[in-house]
Amino acid sequence: MGMHSGRGARFIVAAAVLLAAAACAFAQASAPPPVNGTISAIRGTILTLALADGSAKQVTLQSATLILERDAVGVADLKAGDAMGVAARRDGTALIATNINIFAPQMWDVVRKGQWLMTDGQTMTNALVTDYAQSMSGHTLIMKYKEGTATITVPDGVPVHRLVAVKPAALAVGQQISVRGSDAADGSLKAASISFDGPAKS
Repeated sequence: MGMHSGRGARFIVAAAVLLAAAACAFAQASAPPPVNGTISAIRGTILTLALADGSAKQVTLQSATLILERDAVGVADLKAGDAMGVAARRDGTALIATNINIFAPQMWDVVRKGQWLMTDGQTMTNALVTDYAQSMSGHTLIMKYKEGTATITVPDGVPVHRLVAVKPAALAVGQQISVRGSDAADGSLKAASISFDGPAKS
């Protein structure tokens, strides 16, 4: 019983991380929430996901399914010209980054662009970085989107991840993934995107 409880706790933590990444990358006003689970079987383009409640979900890979590996990097990997999703808390009039995802080039045409308030009270900015510099309080990102410009302070230690497009062969049984897509008539999920955490760096 203790072993299963430990696995469940680890799954919940991993699923929460993946959910945050997916929300940052693909947030849309009316998009359904992602489905998080562990791959229990792969048969061609069909994945079987074991969900946290003990049920199973069939996921169909399509030719346009975007599969993303989420790799931990550092602030040194941030640079002008990149497209990023930055979650930030507001401190007075200032925005302080709490989580950063560097988008894969293949994502930029499909992500929601701009700046908006998330349900947790933080501000999300999906935009191109026009300038990145070190400042007295850490680092500063200047991001340009259609409606304006955002200046965001990046303290040391903020989680930074790079989302890399990979091939379906990167998916494996036992992997914890987050899937966004649409329901098919048979109850399966047609995957628009799949994301998973890459191997931890030693």
